[in-house]
Amino acid sequence: MPFLGFFVRFLGNGILSRIVGYLEKKQDADTAKDGHARDVAVEALKAEIAARQAAAEIVKAEQGWWVTALIRPLFAYPLIAWWWAVILDSIFHFGWKIAALPAPLSEWAGWIVLSFFVTRPFEKAVRSWRS
Repeated sequence: MPFLGFFVRFLGNGILSRIVGYLEKKQDADTAKDGHARDVAVEALKAEIAARQAAAEIVKAEQGWWVTALIRPLFAYPLIAWWWAVILDSIFHFGWKIAALPAPLSEWAGWIVLSFFVTRPFEKAVRSWRS
């Protein structure tokens, strides 16, 4: 039994205190590393939020200016008028000599008018929902 008491005292005084000290230091280092990672993640999220707010402010400022707000209608309204002329001429045979759009422009015209009538109502709904 005296050997067991010596062994317990030896472990308690030397090796166990060193092991416990090492584990405490390792835990403190891991906690600090996790804290730094958390701080970096929080700062990245704050930067992303700030960037999105700045982008939203730019869009809001551009839509408030009459020149930038008219870009879409300036593309869409002439195409709409041209399509109505083609439709009316094909139905009522007015005899108008309406020229066809060249190959890529006819496809682009469809996309422009579609984007005007499909996306614009969603933009207005989102804008009214946010305010």
